[in-house]
Amino acid sequence: MPKLVPDLLKALTLLAAAILCAGLANGLAGPERKLGWGAWSPAPMAAAPVAVPAEAPAAGPAPAAPPEWPAAPVRPLAKQPSKPAIKPPTPAAPPASPAPLDAAARFPPAPASVIRELDSDSAWTAFQLKVPFLDARRSADFEEGHVAGAWSLPVWEAGLEARLIGFEAKANPQPKAPLVVYCSGGDCEDSHLLARKLVELGYRNLLIYRDGFPDWSAKGRPVARGARP
Repeated sequence: MPKLVPDLLKALTLLAAAILCAGLANGLAGPERKLGWGAWSPAPMAAAPVAVPAEAPAAGPAPAAPPEWPAAPVRPLAKQPSKPAIKPPTPAAPPASPAPLDAAARFPPAPASVIRELDSDSAWTAFQLKVPFLDARRSADFEEGHVAGAWSLPVWEAGLEARLIGFEAKANPQPKAPLVVYCSGGDCEDSHLLARKLVELGYRNLLIYRDGFPDWSAKGRPVARGARP
C-alpha cells in the first residue's frame, strides 16, 4: 500500500506535465493546426469496404433483324381434270396353232398328170403325213430292207393282184388320195410300171419317189426288214 501511493502520484504528475506541454504546443501552433479542445471526439472507425459488383460489359448492338420479304400471293390450285381409270391391258390371245398339215392338202391330185415324180425331201414329208408307201421291188429285196410301213407289191411277181386286193382291204385308199411308189431308184422302172397298174385300177394321185430305197436308207430314215410292212 505505501508503494502504491508514490506511483499514483508519479503518474498524476506525468499526466499533468503532459497536459501542460500539450497546451503550450497547441497555443503556439498556427490556427490551421490548432486543436479545439471542447469539440474533440474520437475519430470514427472506418467502415468496412463494401464489395462493388463488377459492371457487366456493355452489350454490343443487337443483331439486325432479317428483312421481311413480302409474302408471295397465294394462288388457288387449279382443278386438275380427273384422269380416266386405267384399265389393265387385255392379254393378247395366244397365237392359234397352225392346223395340222393334211396329206391331201400337201399333195393334191393333178388332173393333167396323175403320175408325178417326188424328190427326197417331199418323200420324207409324205412319210411324216402317213401317206402309204408302195414298194415295187422283188420280195427278196423287200425282205432285206424297205421303208418302214411300206407295202410289198412286186410288179414282176405272180400274185400281184392278190396283194393289191389285200392292200386295198386294209389301207382303204381313196382314188384321189396320194400314194408314194418307189423301187431301187436310178434306172429302175418298176415304180413306174406299178404306178400305171394303179392308174388302171382308178387311182389318180401317184407320186414316184425317184431316188428310191437307196436314198432313203443312205439318209438314215426309218427302215424295216421282213415280209410284212
